[in-house]
Amino acid sequence: MGAGIRGPGGDTGAAATEYAALVLLVASLVGAIAVAGVPGRVAGLAEYGLCLVSGGDDCSLPADGDQADAPNDEDYLPPRCEVLQTQDKAGYSLYVGIFKFGEEYAFMEQQMADGTYRMTLMPHNAELGVEGKAFEVRTEGGRNMRLGAEAKVGAYLKAGVGDTWVFGNRAEAESFKDDIIENQTAMDSMARNPGSALYYALNPPPEIPDPGISTATLRLEAGANAEAGARVKTSTAEQYWDTGTGLNGKVRVGGQVAVRTDTRDPDDPLTGTTYQVDGQVGVGTEIGGAGAENLHNWSGAVRVMRNEAGEPVEIVYTTTVDSSIVDKDRLGNKRKNGKGGLKDKDADALLQETRTTVQLDSPEERAVADRYLEEKGLTGMPAMAFSQLFGDGDDLLDAPPEEGGPFEDLLYDKATVSNTVQEKSTDASAFGGKVALGMGLGLKLSTESSEAHTVEAEFLGAPRPDGTRSFLEFPDCLSKEAE
Repeated sequence: MGAGIRGPGGDTGAAATEYAALVLLVASLVGAIAVAGVPGRVAGLAEYGLCLVSGGDDCSLPADGDQADAPNDEDYLPPRCEVLQTQDKAGYSLYVGIFKFGEEYAFMEQQMADGTYRMTLMPHNAELGVEGKAFEVRTEGGRNMRLGAEAKVGAYLKAGVGDTWVFGNRAEAESFKDDIIENQTAMDSMARNPGSALYYALNPPPEIPDPGISTATLRLEAGANAEAGARVKTSTAEQYWDTGTGLNGKVRVGGQVAVRTDTRDPDDPLTGTTYQVDGQVGVGTEIGGAGAENLHNWSGAVRVMRNEAGEPVEIVYTTTVDSSIVDKDRLGNKRKNGKGGLKDKDADALLQETRTTVQLDSPEERAVADRYLEEKGLTGMPAMAFSQLFGDGDDLLDAPPEEGGPFEDLLYDKATVSNTVQEKSTDASAFGGKVALGMGLGLKLSTESSEAHTVEAEFLGAPRPDGTRSFLEFPDCLSKEAE
């Protein structure tokens, strides 16, 4: 019997073996958890269990704060997202021969998702261009009808300066709106008419805060318009009259460079350069001067913001796809020695935008971006930031790039991405005429008003434990009309 009884030290070897196996098992689990990227609190619980098993005297459960360093979706909310935009434009174009001169005034208001409100005034946008006919074909379609087609080509250089004020809310912005417009009217009047300086010396315009953002833009574009239609005359008439019936089409390509100065933080002023390329294709019909046109616009842009030391601190990639149906009405006629009349256009459009923003907070991140810009240049814009142009963007930055470099990895880890859809309505009118008196003199006055509000919005959330990112709803960027 005594041989069958095991004393306190009889199982020492077995206990040591079992203890060692348990320690190895727990250590293997902790290692697997670390490799798999399990959230911090789970890993902390595993460490707590290992501490207990190993007989530690100071074992404690992990606090919720241990997850503070884990990324969350709020960290990836886009810094800017437009909820609502309204814009008014007015301008004129002067034609002398094949040359075109013009100037335009514009005022834009924007409501942003973070509650801030922006007002942008573009008091002077000058245009210089050259227009001419590419071809003209005419053929008789009967005793009193003539069929014809013609195409025009043109190239234009445009330059403008705009000032933007950023306010904390709409009420604050509205309190300055009238003062901003009145102040600019006074400045413009004194610049054009020195005699008005005396009036404003006695009646000074209201003081306004300095604009936080100023942007100077230089744009070059070229395009062509073609139309085919019919002209008729009565048996007693001497010339054919345009029936306002036919087909038309247009194509345009353009590019622009904008230099932006941001002084909202006087201690850290920023300067940015934006490079943009864009295009337009449209086809339409008219019957009796009334008709419709289907327009498609595409654009892609990159903006690099730099600090006083010249280091990049923010890079923004933006792509837009704009499809619209334009209703047109035209009153007027084309005659042998000129043309004139009134045109009115109403358009309803869907504008889809993808904006990818990466903030460069550390010297190491700025060095990575600088190397990328030096090696790839602006033509090396990541394809992932422009997939929205030809797809729905669902795969945009949703997984780390398989063969990407340090900059692509930085984009995946830090970039904020927004996808928005806006409904936009536009009302435009133009009045003028052109007389062919050897010099081809002409004048056109135009006005345009537009409003766009966001009806769909989503943003790319934080990387998940499995390494992927997915789009989430972004209700703060929706306008009230969409709710």
